[in-house]
Amino acid sequence: MAQQQLPFSAPVTWIERGIYLALVLACAVALSPNLADADLWGHVQYGLDALEDGIPASTTYSYTAEGYRWVNHENLSELMLASIAVVAGGPGLLAMKCALGLLVIAIILRRALQHQAGMLAVCVVALLVAVNMTYHWSVRPQVFSYTLFAVLMAVVSWCFDTWPNDWLPNRAPGHDATDRPLASETSRLRHLWWAPCILLVWTNTHGGFVAGLCILCCLLFFRSVQAILCWGRYGWPVAGHLWMIIVASGLATMINPYSVGLHQWLLQSLGQPRPEIAEWHPPDLTSLLTIPLILLTTLWGLVLLASRRVLHWIQLIVMLIVLWQCYEHQRHVPFFAILFGLWMAPHVESLLWRLQKESDNMPFGEDLTLRMRGALALGLTVALLLLGVRLYDRLHQLRVERDEFPITAFQFMADQELEGKLVVTYNWAQYAIAAFCSEQSGGSRMRVGFDGRFRTCYPQEVVDMHFDFVLGEGGPKHRWRGPESPPFDPARVLQFEDPDLALFSRRQTHAVEVMQQQDNWVLLYQDELAQLWGRADRYDDPASDRFLPVASRQISDEPQLGSVPWPALPRFATPERTFATANELTDNG
Repeated sequence: MAQQQLPFSAPVTWIERGIYLALVLACAVALSPNLADADLWGHVQYGLDALEDGIPASTTYSYTAEGYRWVNHENLSELMLASIAVVAGGPGLLAMKCALGLLVIAIILRRALQHQAGMLAVCVVALLVAVNMTYHWSVRPQVFSYTLFAVLMAVVSWCFDTWPNDWLPNRAPGHDATDRPLASETSRLRHLWWAPCILLVWTNTHGGFVAGLCILCCLLFFRSVQAILCWGRYGWPVAGHLWMIIVASGLATMINPYSVGLHQWLLQSLGQPRPEIAEWHPPDLTSLLTIPLILLTTLWGLVLLASRRVLHWIQLIVMLIVLWQCYEHQRHVPFFAILFGLWMAPHVESLLWRLQKESDNMPFGEDLTLRMRGALALGLTVALLLLGVRLYDRLHQLRVERDEFPITAFQFMADQELEGKLVVTYNWAQYAIAAFCSEQSGGSRMRVGFDGRFRTCYPQEVVDMHFDFVLGEGGPKHRWRGPESPPFDPARVLQFEDPDLALFSRRQTHAVEVMQQQDNWVLLYQDELAQLWGRADRYDDPASDRFLPVASRQISDEPQLGSVPWPALPRFATPERTFATANELTDNG
């Protein structure tokens, strides 16, 4: 039978409570990076549009894909982001993101303590989970995906806590293959009906529901196999119940604005490589950012070798599959970290127990002298103050870095009242949409050629045309072109639909080289980060009503230093920015 679950083990001394409070603050700091994500402007803008006009069926703010279908798998998350941005601005978005991260950590902590993991094991597991999620915990729809995954896996794990955990289920003590399952082993299964409800919300929040559905189906299928192996013919009704949950969960994902069309698009999109997006690359094992994943993987390996608790074969299979996906695509790292936190804390405790060779359960701090207690209290107080200050610093301002985003270039464009069709690098395009394309920016002044929505609302031909210009041909690790796209032509994006302006980063050297070869484009603006080019017949011809004199152009290598609060929109004569607070507009001067 399953190991007996001991009562919930709450901290019992002030020292333990202080350490757990410091742990929560440390995790909060790890889960509160305050740099603006490149797509945040778009997510908020699309949410505002949906609140005002409903969910659009075709591409918005683009001149290259007008009328093209838009399958938006992030509608609910964008509505939430927009609502919070309107009410509380950047700090509200940061607080929401941090709260979601702490909810994940709270689920992991409670489960670890319920399974009698010691304080050291709990701290190790929680911190490892938090730092593995740090890089992926930006203000964007993915945080809803990871949070809903944690909730789903916590519910499913709790439902099977009383099941046999032996490697060969039919050898469980007191049972053979003809025994009926005990009532305690099946009474919780009715709570599995929460899984379709969670997936219904998740499907309308972010496309990561596909990973959650696959993992859920894998877990429930293997559990159904276990039921049949463990209880013979009496296990078939249990297995049937689990299969019904699988079917209901799959059907729940079809309740969305696009019905089965969402799944058809996902199958098509996921079948096409995405080497242009860094998150779909394997982790760079030489990067410092990969150290947390390596530590987590190493600890898991040690647990498999040294834990004296029963390691359930179903959990191991699922974790192996998810770990494989982590090393294929780095955006899956939080899924593995969450599973580790939910399932491995008791085994980490077993490993540490063997290393420490301790045999008593005396609460931490009861054997300390008065002087040691005073020193520990002082240390905890200092740690809590430092962590609190650091957390406040991260939560009070959502930063837009000048050396990452074209803040100064956008202000130049606003000052010169530039408008028209804009070729803009994809990681700046949704910032440009908020700044120049929406009614909230003081009028619809521009349209972009391509943005971070990628294949959700752009045909592959437009995707390839953009990356031909920005990245060049590259190789299979950097580019994938559709078989029906026209031949490689890095300058095609500069002629397609007759754009007026082109804005890109000077770090994108291929785009810089292509522009320098164009006779019909003129440089209008340059700083250390960005270059803005305009068509010569419109901006370099004195007879044109768009003519921009040389004296009005700004060509320099001026460093872009510091940051401004999000949304960092440029000033117009009569701006109307729905999601910019008065304080942010003042600071953005």
